[in-house]
Amino acid sequence: MSAVLTLLGALDDARLTFRSRAALERHQDRLAHDHLRWVAAHSPAVAARFRAAGLSLGRWRELPPTDKAAMLATFDTLNTVGVTLDRALAVGRQAERTRDFTPTLATPAGPVTVGLSTGTSGTQGVFLVSRAEQARWAGTVLRHLLPGGLWGLLRPQRVAFFLRADSPLYRSVRRRRLEFRFFDLLRPLPDLAAEAQTYAPSLIVGPPGVLRALHRTGVRLRARVISVAEVLDPDDEAALRSWGDVVQVYQATEGLLALPCPHGSLHLNEAHVHFDLEPLDGGEPLGDGLHRPVITDLRRRAQPFIRHRLDDALRLHPDPCPCGQAARRIHSIAGRQDDALHLPGAAGESVTVWPDFLRGALAAVPGLCEYRADQTGPARLTLHLDPHTPETRPHALSAVRDALHRSHADPERLTLDTRPLDPTPPGTKRRRVTRTWRPE
Repeated sequence: MSAVLTLLGALDDARLTFRSRAALERHQDRLAHDHLRWVAAHSPAVAARFRAAGLSLGRWRELPPTDKAAMLATFDTLNTVGVTLDRALAVGRQAERTRDFTPTLATPAGPVTVGLSTGTSGTQGVFLVSRAEQARWAGTVLRHLLPGGLWGLLRPQRVAFFLRADSPLYRSVRRRRLEFRFFDLLRPLPDLAAEAQTYAPSLIVGPPGVLRALHRTGVRLRARVISVAEVLDPDDEAALRSWGDVVQVYQATEGLLALPCPHGSLHLNEAHVHFDLEPLDGGEPLGDGLHRPVITDLRRRAQPFIRHRLDDALRLHPDPCPCGQAARRIHSIAGRQDDALHLPGAAGESVTVWPDFLRGALAAVPGLCEYRADQTGPARLTLHLDPHTPETRPHALSAVRDALHRSHADPERLTLDTRPLDPTPPGTKRRRVTRTWRPE
């Protein structure tokens, strides 16, 4: 199928808005039947996983999950377009060095886009996207994110992408009434602000940390704001609303995972991706506690993701959405599992404190513009504050102690200290809660 037809099909995806779980799951079963047969025939690594588990393709939900490390270890035989990991990394890293993101890889299956993740978890991810997959991504993005939906294309739209790296994937959304501009995060912030003011985008896409820094320059924009790549905290959302409507997209190296509905809720992209949600905190599998996603992308072929476990921790919304979609909605993205803090409890036992507890506490500190909380030892937590003043310091310490109490950690067993926050290097993903200490 041509990329144009694929794009048009993605634009006309109203039929994929399911109103019942039964209908949605039947749809997923139909997709999985054909998709897995194709993938197993073209990806030796996927076929080997089924053989090793002694499972037929029809029992794919029982397949033991894989992860990023295993994906990279089998990359050469996992992808179906004949690209080696060394070749993909060379192309991706060359693009990041030169800041020229136009080259694609020529393969027997056609041109393929290469992208790299930031590597915040310690291992840099690699993704391959075919031309048809680009077109499907573009149609989905246009339908869900343009101001006014597809009706927004009746008038010219200017889209500003504030991203660490450009990609043909993003430029693939360009159409006659849709203009695109890439704002390189390695450029000085005042230059980005001046160019954005002149460009006057109607849609602005970027990590909330970058957009908040841009907002602090005083630039005046009237645009719909799309938060990507980082967790959207309530303080960032409240500030960015002075520009316009603010919505969040959950996208990772592993794909487009959740999109906003007209009511602003973030729904899992279950029309295209199957999610198994593993409870992380002893809750029920379908409860409203924390969950780790295991995804099976039912469309993606160039680089298949079959029963692939992510490192994210999601909190589901317990109530149905007013929009009526059957796709489950995310209440919040608590953070990466690697960033969960392991701190002493009242009886000396180790308890897990998820990043969203501390983010919520520190966001409410009066006068605090930015922060990072870092666990640097088994019983040591350092707060990096901007500004680091006699006014912000005691409020931040008090807020964190209260949050730790609510999380069943014991602040009296911790060393809590503060220091000024160093500027984040350009192009680096913001992580407000981190754990640089690792148990031996």
